[in-house]
Amino acid sequence: MPVAPSSLITVPEVGQIDSDVPPDPGQERGLLARFRVIADTRQTSKVRHTLEAILAVMTFGTTVVGGDSITAIIEWAQDAPQDLLARLGCWRDPLTGLHHAASERTMRRVLAEVDGDEVDRQTITYLGESQAPTSQGRVEDGGGAETIDGNAPCPPREREARRAVQHARERPPLEGMLASAAFDGKAMRGARLPGGGRVHLLSLFGHEQGAVLAQRQVGAKTTEVPELAPLLADAEVTGMVLTGDALHTVRQTARHLVHDLNSHYVLIIKDNQPTLLAAAAKALTGTDAVFAAHSHTSDDRGHGRTETRMLRTAPAGDIDFPGAAQVLRIVRYRGDLDGVRASKEVVFGITSLPPDLAGPAHLSQYARLHWGVENREHYVRDVTFREDANQARTGQLPHVMAAIRNLVIGAFRQKGHVNMASARRRHAYIPHRLLALFTL
Repeated sequence: MPVAPSSLITVPEVGQIDSDVPPDPGQERGLLARFRVIADTRQTSKVRHTLEAILAVMTFGTTVVGGDSITAIIEWAQDAPQDLLARLGCWRDPLTGLHHAASERTMRRVLAEVDGDEVDRQTITYLGESQAPTSQGRVEDGGGAETIDGNAPCPPREREARRAVQHARERPPLEGMLASAAFDGKAMRGARLPGGGRVHLLSLFGHEQGAVLAQRQVGAKTTEVPELAPLLADAEVTGMVLTGDALHTVRQTARHLVHDLNSHYVLIIKDNQPTLLAAAAKALTGTDAVFAAHSHTSDDRGHGRTETRMLRTAPAGDIDFPGAAQVLRIVRYRGDLDGVRASKEVVFGITSLPPDLAGPAHLSQYARLHWGVENREHYVRDVTFREDANQARTGQLPHVMAAIRNLVIGAFRQKGHVNMASARRRHAYIPHRLLALFTL
């Protein structure tokens, strides 16, 4: 005698989620609506598991700790409560009444055929639509913990969040800073293209949002530089300050940013541009007294070390580089907590920002913000989500998985999380927290 489906429904820590409530038409801007826009190349008559349901299971499975591979996500789905699977649109067996997620084989096959760039566009659009209301309904209780609509508890502030608040109090935001973002590439070391090449993704990371604003897979026979223009075509960057590493310090990129997109750049100069590097070094040569009015020094102490950064600027003058207004030099001294300097690093850069828009203190801040793409995106995906250990090698699957990781990281940051590992642990196997994280 078959067991009644209702007796199998178990929701840990909370009461049953009401899956019989019809969807609100006003939520058509939700995550499932974004996933429905993505083209499904399968024949409709043979579809049992919809594409939006597969992507939703992928998203929720990636959110919880351990969901770093397709196998782990399928194992999570097998243990997920029936009501949650119903909310995600999973297929319902007409004989047993039970909801089932797609099998591992089906998920791999379907996601390998999906347009990864379109998944990027739709997930980023979802984050943009959900960004404004994320703070609504979140109130502080007296003990420092947060609540949603004054009811369901949110995580208490993480240690990193408390440190960020304290740092903001000690060093208020610098006035006159423009919206900024960093563009940088990342190789997925474990994944491979059908021809054996490595999967390489170029992304635009918003400093203020702490999330990816655009992402694009770099072709096997090209580099990041020609892929930057198509990447930025998917983002609104007019008036923004865009930061890049030395690979992108080329005339083609600078001209496109300034003349075509009406944005500003802060780019690093290294040996790949020897003439430009020599010109910048010459313009910035001199004593500290000579550059006293065009310098900024900042000190940091933490994470077991001290760091002093000294930045000086000079007019670009006759330097032949599109849009160049200033050149800059950053000297970084690092040492132990005793204050003894143990290392020195000198970095040169060039920017289209004139002095009236960005003085030395502003340029120092933009240069520091650029490393957010490494620390807050690449590092998180590699270490917290174990991206480099993932060996997905079928079609668009590596790209789609990276897009979903970006979606989860962006959703966590919109809810105020700073430590992504802590956020994943807190959402493991707890449906009401998962449902509070995303708008379906």
